[in-house]
Amino acid sequence: MEANERTRLLAEDAAGIDDNNVVSWDGPDDPENPINWPERSRWGHVALVSALTFLMPLSVLAQAIHFMPPSELNPFPLPLPSLNPPSPLGATMFAPAIQQVTADLHTKPDSVLASLAVSVYVLGWALGPLALAPLSETHGRLPVYTWSNVLYVACTAACALAPTAEALVAARFLAGAVGSTPLAIGAGTIADLVPVQRRGLALSLYMFGPILGPSVGPLAGGYVTDALGWRWIFWLLAAVYALATLLQLALMRETYPATILAARTARLRLTLGTTHPPLRSKLDPGLTPAQILRRAILRPAKLTLTSPVAWLSSLVSAYVNGVAFLLLTTLPVLLQSVYGFSPRAVGLAFAGYGAGNVAGLAAFSLTSDRLVRRSAVAGRPTPEHRLAPAVAALPLIAAGLLGCGWSAATRVHWAWVVAASALVGAGNVLFFSAVVGYLIDATGPYAASAIAANTVLRSVGGTLLPLAGAGLYAAPLGWGWGDTLLAAVALGLTPAMAWLYFRGAAVRERFPVKL
Repeated sequence: MEANERTRLLAEDAAGIDDNNVVSWDGPDDPENPINWPERSRWGHVALVSALTFLMPLSVLAQAIHFMPPSELNPFPLPLPSLNPPSPLGATMFAPAIQQVTADLHTKPDSVLASLAVSVYVLGWALGPLALAPLSETHGRLPVYTWSNVLYVACTAACALAPTAEALVAARFLAGAVGSTPLAIGAGTIADLVPVQRRGLALSLYMFGPILGPSVGPLAGGYVTDALGWRWIFWLLAAVYALATLLQLALMRETYPATILAARTARLRLTLGTTHPPLRSKLDPGLTPAQILRRAILRPAKLTLTSPVAWLSSLVSAYVNGVAFLLLTTLPVLLQSVYGFSPRAVGLAFAGYGAGNVAGLAAFSLTSDRLVRRSAVAGRPTPEHRLAPAVAALPLIAAGLLGCGWSAATRVHWAWVVAASALVGAGNVLFFSAVVGYLIDATGPYAASAIAANTVLRSVGGTLLPLAGAGLYAAPLGWGWGDTLLAAVALGLTPAMAWLYFRGAAVRERFPVKL
């Protein structure tokens, strides 16, 4: 580097030193602050994180459907429990592959290991954020993305090479854990890059992956299995993610402000030498690295246990997620048993739920930022304004459940069931997007930890509620009264979210959480 360039960089860094030798941003327009990066760079990062987020659900479903026992098409009696059961979109395509997998790995389709090949991936997906989110808040986002992407490629390749069912289960657990990174810290990256008034659009782009992935994954997985065999699913996923990793290495920069200021402080210490008074970053908490890591690891649990707004929003999220997965796991049974649908027709019928997802995402994108800007003009902007779509989503979900259940109970045309499932899909996306946006705005630099805590509780809901399907829809309740019970709970939770919307700011002020 030329001398004049070094001098320029030193001058830029030194401009952020105050009279107390604290290194901060050089004013509100500091170009190193990610919030001030050029539009192309900031939105390029959002697009890259969104692409990684798309590949994760694609991976879950493209892989998992080929290990589903045939009994999972009919939850009466219940199949072997699994965490967050994969979307039934893939249930129509597993038949040819299940014979390949079980024959190749010398296991039975309805064995514990066959079910674990599905559930253990999502178990890793649920637990991974508890470690990855704290690491991103102590060491920065970039190294966590980089190492987890590399490890994910390696673990996915290990799945392709697995000689036994036990090896496959172990590799899939590790792949799920490291593969949860985009969902674990993606929201934190958005908080680093995008101003509050424009986060709704960024969140919509970020959420598009988890919505589109479940539609594309089973379709792609089915074709690959038929043409090349089940191991090639993993090889192709590893190749695609390796390409994404190369793009990430080439294009992604560190976005976490505390890490950027720490690097700036280190450069200044090295340049100014020991003659200059000791410098410290404005965002340095003054703790040892071990203390910082310990605090970061405990942060998700601390948020969940001590912040009323965090645990209440997460508990309702768990119920909404459970309802969504219960619908996805029982809708094939409903359509086949009541309307005589073929397996292929069942897959096509899920287009209604997918269309609802897209409509919900569009509604959130159009309303969320507008609500925040309107509150700013009124002089009372708070994170709680993000929750308005969540309050509206719960009655929408209730209406969809009632439509599904009573359409089946009275045997009206199947189109009413599909249309009602679209309402549940729209409400699910509206609710989840609103809560994620709220947690990002409310927790700021610790958004990754807040989302990690929410993810764990949502995973619990997605695990437990589908297990109630057999008892819920059995006599005497049936489809109609079973869904009526679920709808009543959704309506009962609506005042809780409305309370958060109106009183959340006061609650956060009364119960501050030292993170």
